Amino acid sequence: MTYIHSDFYYNSGTLLKGVNMPDPDLIISRNCIEIYGNNENDYCFLYSRKTLVSFSFESNPQLTTIGKYAFYNCAKLQRIDLSSCTKLTIIRERAFSFCTSAKELYLPEGLKNIESYSFSETKIRSLIIPNSVVEMKDHAFTKAESLTSINFKDGSKLLSLDSCVFSYTKLVEFEVPESVQSISGIFLYKVFSLTIIRVHPKNKYYISDDCAVYTKNYSKILSFAPNSTQTYVINSNVTDINNGAFICAKCTSIIIPPTVTYIGELAFYETRYLKQIELPPNITIIESYTFYFSAITSIDIPDNVTKINSYAFFACSSLNKIILPGNLTSIGGGAFPLNSININITFKGNSTMKIDKQMLLMSKDNSTISSLLDLSATSIILPCQTKIIKESAFQLSNLQTISCDGVSELETIGFSAFKDCKSLTSIPYFPKLKVIQMSAFANTKLSSEFRFPSTFSSLHPEAFKQVTTLPSISFSSTTVTLTIQDSAFAGCTSLSYVSFDECTCDIYLGINVFSGCSSLSMFNVKKNFKNIDSGCFMNSGISTITFEDNTTSFYNLPSMFLKGCSNMKEINIPKNIISIGSECFSGTSISHVFIPFSVESLYSRCFSGCTNLERVDIPSTCSLYKSSQRYSKVAHPFHTSVTFPAIFLFATKVQYMTKTSAHVYLHAPACKDNYISFDQRLEGVADSAFKNSVFIEFVVFVDNSVISIGRHAFESCIRLKQISIPSSVSSIGEKAFFNCVSLKCGVLFQNKTQIFVNLLISRGISKSALRPCELISCGIQQLYYIPVVAALFTLILPMQI
Repeated sequence: MTYIHSDFYYNSGTLLKGVNMPDPDLIISRNCIEIYGNNENDYCFLYSRKTLVSFSFESNPQLTTIGKYAFYNCAKLQRIDLSSCTKLTIIRERAFSFCTSAKELYLPEGLKNIESYSFSETKIRSLIIPNSVVEMKDHAFTKAESLTSINFKDGSKLLSLDSCVFSYTKLVEFEVPESVQSISGIFLYKVFSLTIIRVHPKNKYYISDDCAVYTKNYSKILSFAPNSTQTYVINSNVTDINNGAFICAKCTSIIIPPTVTYIGELAFYETRYLKQIELPPNITIIESYTFYFSAITSIDIPDNVTKINSYAFFACSSLNKIILPGNLTSIGGGAFPLNSININITFKGNSTMKIDKQMLLMSKDNSTISSLLDLSATSIILPCQTKIIKESAFQLSNLQTISCDGVSELETIGFSAFKDCKSLTSIPYFPKLKVIQMSAFANTKLSSEFRFPSTFSSLHPEAFKQVTTLPSISFSSTTVTLTIQDSAFAGCTSLSYVSFDECTCDIYLGINVFSGCSSLSMFNVKKNFKNIDSGCFMNSGISTITFEDNTTSFYNLPSMFLKGCSNMKEINIPKNIISIGSECFSGTSISHVFIPFSVESLYSRCFSGCTNLERVDIPSTCSLYKSSQRYSKVAHPFHTSVTFPAIFLFATKVQYMTKTSAHVYLHAPACKDNYISFDQRLEGVADSAFKNSVFIEFVVFVDNSVISIGRHAFESCIRLKQISIPSSVSSIGEKAFFNCVSLKCGVLFQNKTQIFVNLLISRGISKSALRPCELISCGIQQLYYIPVVAALFTLILPMQI
């Protein structure tokens, strides 16, 4: 077990963040109160996720919070033992999600909240929930596919069973805990193995017949065990069928009593053996996804139904006959199976819905379009009166062009409305458009500029994702705000022009909005941009990004902001920026960076992989060196993070060092100096300090100087030919000399013991390289003609290695 370095603790040791250690078994300090997490690109163990096997705590841990994504995707983590953390109260969203090797979980007494997806995609086999837990949010243990047993401790305070909280598990039996007073019908979604569902005898709200859970007075059926029986008769007192009550049920027959007046969403979702069902006469609405993926072959909608919501009968591939009532006033997008042209759809009475000559299912006043029933159509003329195109209305159709018979009134384009219309190249301008929902145009072939009108305010996630032919977009919003959500234009490889010049509103850009837009070379961040989230331009073609008046309306450059933008050769960081996020400029081609005086924090790997970086300028007045507690926190821009006493720092023209010059911290990879030497003041070389410094050929450490050489310290110094290692060296980190392909001789080392020789070899130095070269000695007096020079562009400071 290895203690996590103090370098990774912030806020006087109470916040653990940016851990970057290859050690498989780590110990967390007792003083840690919170383990940091923000999103999938910014969390505590992001850089240790491939190596972490176990973690533990010092005695009497003070931990209260495990943040979002804190251990996300730690795929080798085998055991999650939090039992000693008696002050832990909350485990946040996706904290241990995708820990796919974790088979054991031990939760502490005192824990109160387990948030969404906290332990999803794990291999947990059994689970004991402390009685202190009051909340487990949706999907908390979803896809824990080895989970066969759950035990709620006596006196459980859990108040609800939220949607999909135990979905995709292998439970056979389940007992509703004693304090639960709210049940989502889909809390056991896809648990096909469940044969018995019971209710704790002390529960005041629910009762069970072993097949299903009801309210005490039998007015509502809440949840059904999918594998309990093939035929089921719902209690005759029931008036309400809960959302998802029969989801994934294996029943071939379900009898609904005429007393039922409401059937919730997803109620019969994925009932793959249910071919016929008679709906009760007094229901007034068919909710979304009610019969999605069921096996029904025909359906007669009762006369009192006025509304069929989105996806109600979507993916019912056996459905061949639908009788619709005359009172029907609304049909949601995707309500019926795709390509419903062969389904016999009949209207009873004078419905306000119609099927027009183009096979558009729509309202008679043309204001809404529910779906295109003929997916083979190649062109459509939209009525100018249409205001709403509903969910999946044209999804997977063969449409090539869309036109309008006048000036369009369209305001909303629904979820997946045109998704996967892979021949769609042309669409008209919509001057009153306000909202485009998620994936609306994803995977289409739109090939002309898309202009967003002044009325436009909200672009949902992935709206234009992978529209690889889209050349340009322009926004002119005069609304209060314009929100462009996650991955809206991700993968739009032909997108070369983006304009917000006519926008007068506040603008918010989500995660990965323009990621992968390889043709996008320029972007201007105006003052009305109020937020730009992580990865916004990641792996795009950006070569130039400008900031109006060299300032922003936000103070943090987000993680992975310009990661992988290899065309970017220079950057002018705005003068008001306080922090530069993890991997912010990673993989760019910048050669020179000036860190503004306002910057207080550089987070992990913010300049990693910048192999052309020759110079980093940090003014002596920079806030990076200030701290009210006499310590500044700087995450290593190339590899890891360190803590240093700010009062010891001073600047020279060529380097930043401590007055004692105790440790070398980093060296700009593209610095063209090929000779590097250090005097006896040097004690240590930090992790990755010289990584990818491709011009270095000779390194000199004098006698009785350096004690430790960190992990990856000289990794990929491909021109390094000679180095001297004095007897004072007692520690060399893993891969310190990995991929030093030119180091074929010239390693002069004073410690000739076999243990030390083996250490050198294990750290990447070949056996042949250990033979002496005449050029270098560890003694100052024997340096011959190699000049002893300072390490240009090297940051030197005291630290713990």
